[in-house]
Amino acid sequence: MHSEPLLLDKHYQAKALSNMVVVVQSDDDAWESHLQCNGRPILWDLRKPVKAAIAATAEYISGLLPSHLVYSHAHETAIEDWTWSVGCNPLSITSQGWQLSEFQQDVIARNYIITSVEESIQVVNSAIQRLLTERTTEKGFKIFKAQESLMVEKYNAVVNLWRRVSAMSKGLRYGDAVKLMSILEDASHGFSSAVNSTISSLQPVQCTRERKLDVQLDLTTLPAFLAVFLLLWFLLRPRRPKPKIN
Repeated sequence: MHSEPLLLDKHYQAKALSNMVVVVQSDDDAWESHLQCNGRPILWDLRKPVKAAIAATAEYISGLLPSHLVYSHAHETAIEDWTWSVGCNPLSITSQGWQLSEFQQDVIARNYIITSVEESIQVVNSAIQRLLTERTTEKGFKIFKAQESLMVEKYNAVVNLWRRVSAMSKGLRYGDAVKLMSILEDASHGFSSAVNSTISSLQPVQCTRERKLDVQLDLTTLPAFLAVFLLLWFLLRPRRPKPKIN
């Protein structure tokens, strides 16, 4: 048994890493932490790291940070302002609460919505950019027209979802907007797939080479050809043998 509790980075029961959330547990249920409030030390229940685990998970999946962390433009880094360590929630170190407030739930939903919409915009713009780089041909235009209605339908579906999400977010209906995120993701990738299918159909047409001999008759060169022909005929014409005179 170790006398010192098991902590992460000396002071944390849970930490959000780049690809996981790490939570540790110890036996002490009333451990005196390094923090104080009103001159009294804050006690941590190391047997139940639920509060720390929820805070680390919220940071990992949505970027939610404690209210006492602010950005300092002068130092170009995050600093601690304990004046804002308020509320009874997992991210408030000076309290024992472990339930997220409605404000924090809205922040999580808003961050998720913003990230999902940005990813959707990137997928759609990338697909449109791929279309712009395709070379246009007469035969390719016919194939494109055959696929145009499907691509327009997929694109309009994405735009309509953007508008619905925007209207819901404007009305602070973040919960309803979050429910559309999976649909938006499928619609965005559906448009991208339609574009990729169209481009794949255009590739064989662009790779086909038309073998055609285009001969243009220039009347100004006709006398030259005639002169060359007469000269060759004069040089190569069969000659009659001369009779021998003894």
